[in-house]
Amino acid sequence: MKKASALAMTALLMGMAAHAQDTKKFRLGITLAPNMGWIGYSDKKVENNSYKQEYKADGSRIGFRFGLVTDFQLGANANYFFSTGLFLNNLGGKSVVTTKLAGNDSLFSNAKVEAKFQYVELPLSIKLKTNEIGYMTYFGQLGFDVGVLTGAKARVDGGDFEDVKDDVFPMRVALAVGGGLEYNFSGNTSALIGIKYSNSFMNLYQKDTKLFEGTALETKMDLPKGKLHYAELTVGVLF
Repeated sequence: MKKASALAMTALLMGMAAHAQDTKKFRLGITLAPNMGWIGYSDKKVENNSYKQEYKADGSRIGFRFGLVTDFQLGANANYFFSTGLFLNNLGGKSVVTTKLAGNDSLFSNAKVEAKFQYVELPLSIKLKTNEIGYMTYFGQLGFDVGVLTGAKARVDGGDFEDVKDDVFPMRVALAVGGGLEYNFSGNTSALIGIKYSNSFMNLYQKDTKLFEGTALETKMDLPKGKLHYAELTVGVLF
């Protein structure tokens, strides 16, 4: 009888272990990530027949990203995962825009511009995990961020934010690299902390815009080539 009970207990424990392993093949979690965004300009100078403009980065802007993350184990190896999810990402950056009159280089204006952007973001990455060490699992990941623009606003010299969505390219695609750790504190539930850098491939702006719209000085002007990058600190819970 004791032998039968021992065998039954062993079978039960093995079944529970197998169930836990199967459950960990798919992880669902919630994350919140404060970020620091900035705009990098590769072609800073633009001009038309009336004006010349030069754009320069003038610091970062704090934003945040939040949403759901999912990890899918790749094959039988518990160290390789495909990671994706769905997020709302609020980014931004600051610039100085110097405008001069064409022909004589007389300074027309020197404006500080603060911009903020909102994207619905789908990350696609490969996550490499270590085996569990104590209660800790360490990971690194590499992939892409694909974002669809849902809103864009900017203000000049501390004024009111105005809608500039028509001036911003409707998508953002970036190379994303990061790493971190997971702390298993109960069954299949783990706390997550990590860092990530997202380096955009795509131009932030549409080709052109209107300067001084609605005034006698209105004119069409090309926009510079700028890319929106960010770094973030991620915290969350995986189930």
